[in-house]
Amino acid sequence: MNSVRTILEINTRLWLRQLGDGTPISLADVPLEHFDRWQARAVDAVWLMGIWKPSVASREIARVHEGLKKDYSAVLPDWTPEDITASPYAIVGYEVNPELGGDAGLATFRRKLAERGMKLLLDFVPSHTARDHPWTKSNPERYIQGSTADLERDPDSWFMVESDSGPKVIAHGRDPYFPAWSDTAQPDFRKLETQVAVVNELVSVAERSDGVRCDMAMLILSHIFTKTWGGEMREFWPNAIRRVRERKPDFLFIAEVYWGFDLELNEMGFDYTYDKDPLDWAVGPTGLSRVQFDYDEEKHRRRIRFLENHDEERVAARLALPMHRAAATWILTLPSARLFYQGQFLGALRKAPVQLLRMPPEEPQPEITDFYEQLMSVLTLDAVKTGKWSFLHPRQAWQGNESFWRVLSQAYDSEDQHVRVFVNWADYRSQCWVDLMFGNLQGKEVILRDKLSNKVYIRDGVELAMRGIYLDLEPWEVHAFECEVRDAAAVTDETNIESETLPFAAVLNRNS
Repeated sequence: MNSVRTILEINTRLWLRQLGDGTPISLADVPLEHFDRWQARAVDAVWLMGIWKPSVASREIARVHEGLKKDYSAVLPDWTPEDITASPYAIVGYEVNPELGGDAGLATFRRKLAERGMKLLLDFVPSHTARDHPWTKSNPERYIQGSTADLERDPDSWFMVESDSGPKVIAHGRDPYFPAWSDTAQPDFRKLETQVAVVNELVSVAERSDGVRCDMAMLILSHIFTKTWGGEMREFWPNAIRRVRERKPDFLFIAEVYWGFDLELNEMGFDYTYDKDPLDWAVGPTGLSRVQFDYDEEKHRRRIRFLENHDEERVAARLALPMHRAAATWILTLPSARLFYQGQFLGALRKAPVQLLRMPPEEPQPEITDFYEQLMSVLTLDAVKTGKWSFLHPRQAWQGNESFWRVLSQAYDSEDQHVRVFVNWADYRSQCWVDLMFGNLQGKEVILRDKLSNKVYIRDGVELAMRGIYLDLEPWEVHAFECEVRDAAAVTDETNIESETLPFAAVLNRNS
């Protein structure tokens, strides 16, 4: 399995215009300070979303679509047609948009990433193309074709194209649970010729990047595609991934996938598959709980988790700061890959429709900015990056107190570094005992330095070995302790230390 842990997604078209005060700068001219900042935050890969040449047809649809116009007005009331471009997922070809610097600009950007040990990820959209993709004219046989009767019966799902071989009725791309996407055309993956052509496109993208995020990857699983369109189909992904890795063994494959098909795509060769469930739990009525994450490390490591991306509402607008901190601390420190979206570190509140080229400026929220700086200091620790992960199981603090179920806890250990993460996912105080799993602590003491508050605690090793650490957590309270085990006789000059072992006595008193 190829590995990255921290990915930053950038809305490239919007970002380069912001850097150029309204006129996009080239990818080649992005200031070095951005690369250095990403490197300092332990970013492993940068995903440039929306770099491909835009579709004229998709742009025109985006400018008149009533639903999209409402989305634009919600965040940019003074928008004009010049602020609107094509969906980045209506692909007319894998050519870098000349406005963004073309292939040469992309190559320079990629080189600057590589010099700092970071990878470049790009979009690959196999399940559909733009309706004005050159193939619709030159090779309409590569698409799902219908009849004029189909077009008359369901004009929202079909469209007419004047191909080189005459007029053809072609299906729009679609998710089977939603209406068809009116700016797309549906390739016919039941045909070997179509699969070969799409694989060749993938190979061309792989030559210019270190990995791909594959849009709606589950739609071309054979059992899903044939359920939607009928017929029989040879599986696409195993051969496509093999073709690329024959040339580039370390190439990274990430699947956007829903409906529980993540394991199936992992088995076909994807390094990471989307896991949106934790986000939905965090912002929904279910909430986060221990049982949702209590499984083996390898399964965690094949997933990619996030609190926001270009499809999701901004997490700062969905969760109050205490819950935001708790969700981020837990979900983004799990041993999966983690995705951050441009603006998340600043507490951005407005979700930009992907067709917009301009957004009103937002002031950073200092509390959120400070929190993410602290969180990134946790993610840069060697134990979190490369250490062994363990799921911890808090215990009841005293009989009748069931609040321990609300405490989420995990551990990372390397040879010289130990990290323990605790989150109280509750709007009330929770108490528990937790075994820190340090082994023999005879004659030792443990210093716990909280990376999220800069507080330092000292605990006696024998007491920790006997009962673990006692936690009494405020609503939504979080900790990420970097732990040092040392001889009890050692002298410290630490400041801001809370060294009392009173919690043990307090618990005994409560039990009496």
